[in-house]
Amino acid sequence: MSKYLTFKVFGSIQRQLALTYGCVSLVMLLGLTGLLLKQQQNFLDDASIRRAMTLANSVAYSSSSWILANDVVGLSEILQGYRDKSDLDRAFIINLQGQVLASTQSQEVGLFITDNISLTSLAKSPVSEVLVANSKIIDVAAPVIADNRHIGWVRVALNQQTTQANLRAVLLSSLEFIVITVLIVLTLSTLLAKGMVHRLQQLIGVALSIAEGDRSVRADVQRDDEIGDLAININTMLDSLTHSEQQMDRLNHVYAAWTESIAAIVRETDELVLLDRICQILVEKINFRLVFIGFTDSDNDWIDFVACSDWQSPCMVNRKISVNPERPEGVGATGQAIREHKVQIFNDYLTNTDATPWQKVARANSIRSVAAFPLTRSGKVVGAISVYSQEVNYFNSDIITLINGLSADISFALDNFDREKQRQQAETELTLAASVFENSQQGIFITDAEKIIVRVNSAFSTLTGYDAEETIGRIPAQMQVSEQNNEGLHQLMWEQINAQGYWQGEINNCRKDGNRYSEWLTITQVNDKNGAITHYVGIFIDITERKLNEERIHKLAFYDALTKLPNRRLLIERLRLAQFASQRNHHHGALMFMDIDRFKILNDTQGHDIGDQLLVEVAKRIAHCVREQDTVARIGGDEFVIMLEGLSEHETAAIALAQRIGSKILDALNSPYLLYHYDQHGYSLPIEHHSSASIGMKLFQGTEIGSDDILKQADMAMYQAKQAGRNTLCVFDPDMQSRLNQRASLEVDMRQAMQNNQFCLYYQVQVNQQGYAVGAEVLLRWAHPVRGNISPAEFIPLAEESGLIGMLGLWTLSESCKTLAQWAKHPDTEGLTLAVNVSAKQFDRDNFVDQVKAILDRTGINPQRLKLEITESIILVNVEQIIDTMHILRRLGLSFSMDDFGTGYSSLSYLQRLPLSQLKIDQSFVRDLAIDNNDTAIIRTILALGSSLGLTVVAEGVENEQQRDYLISGGCDIFQGYLIGKPAPLALFEQQLHDLKPW
Repeated sequence: MSKYLTFKVFGSIQRQLALTYGCVSLVMLLGLTGLLLKQQQNFLDDASIRRAMTLANSVAYSSSSWILANDVVGLSEILQGYRDKSDLDRAFIINLQGQVLASTQSQEVGLFITDNISLTSLAKSPVSEVLVANSKIIDVAAPVIADNRHIGWVRVALNQQTTQANLRAVLLSSLEFIVITVLIVLTLSTLLAKGMVHRLQQLIGVALSIAEGDRSVRADVQRDDEIGDLAININTMLDSLTHSEQQMDRLNHVYAAWTESIAAIVRETDELVLLDRICQILVEKINFRLVFIGFTDSDNDWIDFVACSDWQSPCMVNRKISVNPERPEGVGATGQAIREHKVQIFNDYLTNTDATPWQKVARANSIRSVAAFPLTRSGKVVGAISVYSQEVNYFNSDIITLINGLSADISFALDNFDREKQRQQAETELTLAASVFENSQQGIFITDAEKIIVRVNSAFSTLTGYDAEETIGRIPAQMQVSEQNNEGLHQLMWEQINAQGYWQGEINNCRKDGNRYSEWLTITQVNDKNGAITHYVGIFIDITERKLNEERIHKLAFYDALTKLPNRRLLIERLRLAQFASQRNHHHGALMFMDIDRFKILNDTQGHDIGDQLLVEVAKRIAHCVREQDTVARIGGDEFVIMLEGLSEHETAAIALAQRIGSKILDALNSPYLLYHYDQHGYSLPIEHHSSASIGMKLFQGTEIGSDDILKQADMAMYQAKQAGRNTLCVFDPDMQSRLNQRASLEVDMRQAMQNNQFCLYYQVQVNQQGYAVGAEVLLRWAHPVRGNISPAEFIPLAEESGLIGMLGLWTLSESCKTLAQWAKHPDTEGLTLAVNVSAKQFDRDNFVDQVKAILDRTGINPQRLKLEITESIILVNVEQIIDTMHILRRLGLSFSMDDFGTGYSSLSYLQRLPLSQLKIDQSFVRDLAIDNNDTAIIRTILALGSSLGLTVVAEGVENEQQRDYLISGGCDIFQGYLIGKPAPLALFEQQLHDLKPW
């Protein structure tokens, strides 16, 4: 019944064509309609966004002056004019703190925004942008700019109801158009189908081809209808007719391919070209789908493809075949043929279970039959030739016999190639051996069994000076080895040659001109197949220059190139030996670490050439002051180390002797130096130079202390000598080591403290002359979990020396700006300033300005509330660069205060150029205000200086009313100290502000 209904609906060609055209038209029109609707929606969305953005920018432009005037009523009137817009859902104006100044929804005025979209937009740069755009709403934001300054945001939200209504109207119109169009197409396709009878015409063509004798043509059977039945009967008739003709034709093609392949075997001299040509012949003559030849790899595991009829075929791309039957790739025809040494035939490839890994590709490429024929080389199976046919059951016994004969001929050709290759290789090796012998850079001589020279190469003549005519027929000197210069070597050499067949080693020899040289000689004994000696071969090279280079390298590795003194490596080795020696003989030794005082000044003013002359002269003077068993070394720059050995068994006597030698060295180095400077014309100009040195000494006995530690302790003593005024000798003090260990431990704790957030900020209030708070100073504190509170006077200098001050200062500045951001939200604290100390090392960094900008942008504070406190030491280096940096930061809105003014390097010329706004009187002057007239005079001077330069003056350390009253009478502007408030954490500080009473 179902077949009958199918025939009624689809059996008619006319009906099939009409339905096909109608369905195609319907699908195309539906796709086109969807595309047009999408474009229309994008167009309407873009129009809504532009309308919303125009409205937002208009409101932003109109409201800038009202925001500056803080006129909320005016801002509300601006928004009142836009409320009549039908698609306006909401519009409001906010300041940079997120407070709603005006809104179309009056209940929002005065509130702070809390939604994530609004908060995110506040942190972005002042650029108009779309916040939300979907099918329901369009929400945009526009910055309010006044005098190139960002002062607020305008937000506008439009609904999408009108847009969605327009889209629905377009959709209805499109559906009406589709229905009408499909009906028209169905009508036209029905009329056109009447003349389309291609299948009947095809059958007529097939009949005509059969009448002309063509047996390959077949009728195309498409469907189960009357024309299909007729096509099946025609094909059945042709199959029986052509089968016998095809079998004969196949054999003819295979025989022709074999004949042409034999001709190629005779002609070709290149193996790969021949194999590739045979693959092409089999495809061309037999019409195989694919032919390839593969050989097993060195492990006899995988197949390497060496020739193929089509390398780009999908059957060859990423193809892997193995000989191992345990692998999935090893069960195919090729792997079996090589493994079992016999032909393998898969006449129904798509159903054979052994071909499963490749059946998908084979099916896609119409491969139905596969055969693999093993190939041999020297009687051993080394590979196979595989052929692929598009016909099922293609390989019958006759075809297999012919192709098997071809594979035997290919194996014969492979053997011929091997024989030819061996012949050519033998010729090449002979030619190469002759070339190597003659062109080698090593001297070579060949003797007979009686050690008489029969041949030498050109390098032999070059190295020895003897021509070939002078040496052939003589015993070579290398084989005689003069006993005078190589005692016992001759006997040992020939004992080893007779026992092992070769000898190599270093000997001394003499050239024809009488010059002696060292050579590295190898003598090899040559035996025939019966073991009898036939020749000796000697090979030698001149190693004289190499030995000289080794000596130079040793000096470079262990001696200073400038002074020719031992370097650090050799010193450490000798120090370890000296420690072992002192442990055996119980005598003390001493290590002196010496540094030339102010050597850098000489280098910078006179140049490194003069400095090198001084170092050479110092090395000579030190060497004249020590004993023969002592060591003087230069370990780098202007640093020398003197090691004294065997001083005395008694420590006191050893120290006394070492100090006498040290004093002798200091006296020698204090004598004037005559150095020479060479001008541009090459004339030498004498320069008299005076210098001194600082020496640190460490006594040692035994190996209890490592050599590196002894050197470090002597270095510490040297720095102690420099602190004592230079030109002196200091003996290592164990207390110094303890202090350094404590300092190192504190540095480790400081690094951990930064990771574990042990640092915190304290705030000390600053008030004006009436006692009202105007700001605060940030003070860094460290609460150590074990040591307790550590004084800033202890850890700040260590942070500067260790380089941690940069990270510590940057954290302090960032946290301070966060505090200012919090204060800006409250009326009681929004007007306070905050002073943050900046280290000179931190300020001098190239990226300091960028770091400050990043913190200001991240926290969004008013930069006029931030004050950077610097000390006078900041202008000691790179004055111009420091001033430029200060001006850049000043343009950002920051101000500067000179901290501890009067305690350091006070230069009025620099003070006038620095963009300061404040001077701070150091608390040391304020503390002794009532008892020290000098401090009183200094304070009056600073107050007068601040007044004349237009700078505010802050007094630190105000602890009583007497100090406060004196400072007020002198015109001091701001006060800070325990009288007003102690430094406190942020929460306690804010409580202090609340309790602060004016004076």
